[in-house]
Amino acid sequence: MNLLSRLHRFLLQAETLLLVTLLLSLILIAVTQVVMRNVVGGGLLWADAYTRISVLWLAMLGAMIGSRRQSHLAIDAFVRFLPARWKNLMARLNNGMTGLICFAAALFSSDFLLQEYHYADLAFANVPNWWCEAIIPLAFFVIALRYSFAAFLPDNQTNPDA
Repeated sequence: MNLLSRLHRFLLQAETLLLVTLLLSLILIAVTQVVMRNVVGGGLLWADAYTRISVLWLAMLGAMIGSRRQSHLAIDAFVRFLPARWKNLMARLNNGMTGLICFAAALFSSDFLLQEYHYADLAFANVPNWWCEAIIPLAFFVIALRYSFAAFLPDNQTNPDA
C-alpha cells in the first residue's frame, strides 16, 4: 500500500471518527443541559450555541460521508429509462455537474468565512464564529473533489470501502 493510499484511508477514518465523536459529545451535552435545567434550574451558558454549531458540523460531515459513498439524493427518473450505454455517461455528467456546483458553493462559502473572520464575532466561550463555520467551505470542497474524481474515474467507480 503506497503512501497516498495510506493517507487517503487515514483521512477517511479521521472523518468518520470526527463524526462519531461530535455526535456523542452533542448527545452528552444536550442530555446534561436538559438534566441541569430540570434539576438545578439552569444550564451551561455555552451549550445551546455548541448544540447549534454541532448540528451544522454533523450535517456537513454527513454530507461528506454520503459523497464518499455516492449515496446522495438524486432525481434519476429519466436516467432509469436510458439504454445501459448512456447511463454511465449520464452518471459522469451528473457527477461532474455536482462537482462544479460544490466548487462554486465552496468558493462562495469561503467568501462568507472571510467576512466572518473580519467581523470577529464570538460563537461561545471565546471561540470565533469563523472557526465554527469553517466546516462549510471545507466540506463543499471535499464533496466537489469526490464528485469531480468520480466523473473522470474509469467505470465511474469510487472506492466502495471508503
